[in-house]
Amino acid sequence: VIDQIADTLKLKEFEKIKPLKHISEKIGVSVPHLILALSGLITVLVLFNYGSLLLSSMVGFIYPAYMTFKTLESDNYEVESRHWLTYWLVYSFVVAFDPIIAILFSWLGFLYTFAKIGLFVYLFHPRTRGAATIYDKYLRDYLKRYEDHIDSGIRKISEKLDDSISYGKPKVAKAAVSALGGK
Repeated sequence: VIDQIADTLKLKEFEKIKPLKHISEKIGVSVPHLILALSGLITVLVLFNYGSLLLSSMVGFIYPAYMTFKTLESDNYEVESRHWLTYWLVYSFVVAFDPIIAILFSWLGFLYTFAKIGLFVYLFHPRTRGAATIYDKYLRDYLKRYEDHIDSGIRKISEKLDDSISYGKPKVAKAAVSALGGK
């Protein structure tokens, strides 16, 4: 039964991930079984609302960050970099608006965490590449439409930061020298 579930979910795809393969070999369990066990553990933890923020952050951040590293170090950089750049753009929007979304869907309780984890997997999974779909259908047009306005806002904030840093730099340096016993 477990093998049928793993086959239906096409979990053998995860065998390409060397760290998972390494862990599965160390503990003597196949990668699909390891994925199912981890999924079961996550399910139990989320059901009891224990560490749900940590779990969704790990799924949404740790694996994609590692795969981004692998992409940067690979010969296949050109092909995979677009996938991961798109993921990080969409991920940033999800994280930025998560407090609002969480309030709107708070009635879902622990199911909201499942939905968020499912969204992250949808966004990065090689079969779905959901980040590209969301970017192409929604974000690209929105960002293009407001690109000049966003650039202007970033420029203004950057100028204010530069002014603040220029103004504060001598004071910070003087305080540091004073703190270290200098004059």
